Amino acid sequence: MAINEIRDTIQGPITIGQDGRGYMTRCINLKEGYRNEVLSIDVYNDNVLLSNTLGAPAKAYQLFVSPYPIIPTTEELTLNDGGFTQFPNAGPMAGDEQVLYKEAAVSQFEGEGANQVTVRSNQFPSAQVAATPTTKWYSPRFYVTILWWDLPSSSIDAKFSLFMRVNQKKASGTTVSMGQYKEFLDSQCRLLTSTAVVYDPADIAGYTFPMWRYGGIRPELMISGTTALRYYNRVASNANQNMTTRGALQTAYSDATSMAAFDGAFGDPALNLPEWITLMDVGGITSGAIRQQPPPLKFADNGNTLMF
Repeated sequence: MAINEIRDTIQGPITIGQDGRGYMTRCINLKEGYRNEVLSIDVYNDNVLLSNTLGAPAKAYQLFVSPYPIIPTTEELTLNDGGFTQFPNAGPMAGDEQVLYKEAAVSQFEGEGANQVTVRSNQFPSAQVAATPTTKWYSPRFYVTILWWDLPSSSIDAKFSLFMRVNQKKASGTTVSMGQYKEFLDSQCRLLTSTAVVYDPADIAGYTFPMWRYGGIRPELMISGTTALRYYNRVASNANQNMTTRGALQTAYSDATSMAAFDGAFGDPALNLPEWITLMDVGGITSGAIRQQPPPLKFADNGNTLMF
């Protein structure tokens, strides 16, 4: 086990295309055959701030640290301000498996006639969490990737410094190979992430807890005392008892599991059969008939069972 303190930079001009987007990446190599764990990570913008000029449109950047280069997606970086500030083809979300670290900043003027720029920035993990052990990976490298949005055909002088403490522990070839293969698959970035189920707020309680729509606990069917005695009354082994047939039990169990409305009791109300009598199900009743003469066991000379 060795702790490797990595100090490195990514810098150079980013040429913004006609679509207002720029891209830069840097590969930093590590030793092969190790499990790498991020102990702490910090990224510093050597240009101090994402500045802007009066009247210019909003600009933004995203910085990623990942085992493979980040591929732009069809997601948008947006401030949720009614669609006024959108940056197309952003990188993956911070919670994506391939992301070790993500940082983003947006610089814009607030509203028409504003004369002061507003800069919003965020990072994942947060500064507090990034100072503690977080993510593990197996690829013998990692990439620092920058996505930039600015005026078309402009040139951006990007300068960022990275400090990362990595705990490298020797791992078996199988473990390393499987880890690297997983990271390779994770890097095949999905173009769009949609992981939520959207509900009408008025229907949330009904979807999660149906009885909330009814306003109370679901009613239950009662069973007669005579019937209950068949299950609970303790009698002597030689005492006479009422008998029933397998077919009658199968019918009762089937009726007890009948479908019911959301505000109705489980079971069959016509026969007063609650669903909980199925807890007393006897093996061979609902699972099928038991063979009266099962096939004999066949043993080897040493006593081991060969077949049924």
